[in-house]
Amino acid sequence: MSETYIGTTQAACRLHLSVQRVRILAVDGRIEGAFNEGRRWKIPVSSGGMPKISRKNKGPKGRWRIRKQDIMTYIHVIQTILRYNRDNKTHHPVIDVKMGGHSFLCNEVRIPGIGRLIYDPEHKKNCGATLWFEIDSDIPLQMNSFTQLV
Repeated sequence: MSETYIGTTQAACRLHLSVQRVRILAVDGRIEGAFNEGRRWKIPVSSGGMPKISRKNKGPKGRWRIRKQDIMTYIHVIQTILRYNRDNKTHHPVIDVKMGGHSFLCNEVRIPGIGRLIYDPEHKKNCGATLWFEIDSDIPLQMNSFTQLV
């Protein structure tokens, strides 16, 4: 079984700590198994989805959550930036991923086992789309249409 790693932002969100505090804990060696890869921290998560923090005789026991918190993630397409890019031939990120209180702008979102949402104005699809969602072929689809009320 391979170990799953998260960054300091996700760890801070799960532990209800600031990103700076998580970095300090990592530098002090208090996050078990955390290591620095380039300029980013890789923090392993346990089977419950939480990083393991050791006390190492550093004051009272932490009050962070023991269980994984259910944080909804929303993916938005920012149409104003999409139109701006089209009109001005620019490539600013148009996909906004909101996780908890954090927001990340990007050009691609991969959802493991399902597919990915892609914005690429240089390589348009046959229909002329610059933003599309690709899913794995083995994912079953349920399609519905809205009926028009008369």
